Amino acid sequence: MLPKTTSKPEITRCKQIITGIPGQLPIDNGCIVHKGDTILDIGSYSELIKHYLGPTVDLGHVTLVPGLINAHCHLKLSKLKGKTLTGQGFVPWLLSMLAQDYQNTDFSAVTDAVTQAKNQGTCCFGDIITPDDTRIATILTDLGVYHTCFCEAFGFSPTTLTATPIPYEKSALGAITGAGHALHTTSADILQTVKKQCRARGLPFSIHMAEHKDETGMLMGEKNRFYTILKENGILQDNYSSPMKTPVEYGRDLGLLDNSTLAVHCVQISDNDLQILNETGTSICLCPRSNAFIGVGRAPLEKILATEINVCLGTDSLASNHDLNLWNELSFFIQEIDMKCSIVDAVQLLSHNPAHALLMTDRLGTLERGKVWKYAIMPDEVVGLFQ
Repeated sequence: MLPKTTSKPEITRCKQIITGIPGQLPIDNGCIVHKGDTILDIGSYSELIKHYLGPTVDLGHVTLVPGLINAHCHLKLSKLKGKTLTGQGFVPWLLSMLAQDYQNTDFSAVTDAVTQAKNQGTCCFGDIITPDDTRIATILTDLGVYHTCFCEAFGFSPTTLTATPIPYEKSALGAITGAGHALHTTSADILQTVKKQCRARGLPFSIHMAEHKDETGMLMGEKNRFYTILKENGILQDNYSSPMKTPVEYGRDLGLLDNSTLAVHCVQISDNDLQILNETGTSICLCPRSNAFIGVGRAPLEKILATEINVCLGTDSLASNHDLNLWNELSFFIQEIDMKCSIVDAVQLLSHNPAHALLMTDRLGTLERGKVWKYAIMPDEVVGLFQ
């Protein structure tokens, strides 16, 4: 414990603190000592007040948790709120999105969406961008929001990465790294190259995986409606050949799955797929409200949680969700699962686990000494779900 000092760090007090540290119980009559953006100490108020002097802010009867991390989002699509079909399946939803001017980014809409999410406790985004949208990383930086911006490779053209190279970058608040859109929309060579580039830089890699039945069916050789749409839009080459494997099996065989890969959605996965994800150390980001909004089905949530897989939550986009509020995402998830989840484990889905997936545990994800002072207040109605 540090001695009393006249440097006067700030002291924040509240009814309860959930640190986000795995296995650590809530701290009643909690207190966090911080100076600038750094946490100096954490514990009970009655103990820490003996050792520190400084201005105290009493937040009252609230539950304080680490700043929330939205592990998967498409901020680029923020302008499409309310403009896409809901509940009719992936292909109708996709066609409704393609009918919009979705490629040109409205950066004002992005700023508004980030600002609103920040006010709800989000301190970090795992966001999907294109090489033309790096301004989103600048917006996040200007708003003081941490980020991992996944610049997404898409298509089968051999010149994809040479024509629009991924602008890898590390900054004080995050990074721009690489991602593959999906195993059915991006060539194996491109996916492997991007993964190798991320691995060489010590950066995470993200990929949409097993989101809907048409995707899995196409990889298993079906010439379904989704396959036809990709073909008609010039995405699939004439010599395209299905791998005859599930997305997870194919991802493993291409060397894409490891402890720095974030597999997003994982709705259509088998027990064997789960075993592969578990054995490779791949993280999963679940987006349950987005899956329900589009109508692609429900991930095997209970089976996923029963493994040792690192699991986190994301909102996806305003084109496929009602909002980017992670408290709403968590509430939906808790009420959806047919198993008991403690408040401590639930908080980890929005803090420690996504920080681990984004390789940002040196700064974010838990409230403990040396970490960045970013916090959120859990709404009373969410706290009530665990009582």
